[in-house]
Amino acid sequence: MKKPLTLFSLCISSYVCAKSPQLQYIKSMYQKSVKLKSRETNNSPDYYLKYLDRNLRQIYARDKKYSEITERTACIDHDILWQSNDFNPKAKLTFTQPNAAKIKVNIGTTTGSKKHAVAYQVQCKPDNNCQITEIFEHGKPFTKKTTKCPNDFYRRYIKKH
Repeated sequence: MKKPLTLFSLCISSYVCAKSPQLQYIKSMYQKSVKLKSRETNNSPDYYLKYLDRNLRQIYARDKKYSEITERTACIDHDILWQSNDFNPKAKLTFTQPNAAKIKVNIGTTTGSKKHAVAYQVQCKPDNNCQITEIFEHGKPFTKKTTKCPNDFYRRYIKKH
């Protein structure tokens, strides 16, 4: 009796995960990315800033401002979604949901690119209005790295001049 119950529980949890607003939110972000890549460059994060919460958008704004001032790459030097600068829309994407608020995206290998993974913490309101509140690269929070880096970049390249 325990085996059918366990199997049934897994089916329910898989069904719940498949209908998760967090999962659908991240999938739609990647679908939009692939669609835009066919029309324009994907190196600019501007199209996916709307998916990020205020804190993450501020990090991007600060990075962009410092890059413009110095005319060099500040701290964010790769496409966060694709975990590289070599976007390939043919890469196989696998979406998993380790917990209710976290979505992991595995990006398969393609010619010229390695396998990558990135995870997103997504908060959704009852009306399914969602936002990414944290990004995890190599298991580490993006905000921690990109909060320290701009401070160092500012001291090194902007404040001195």
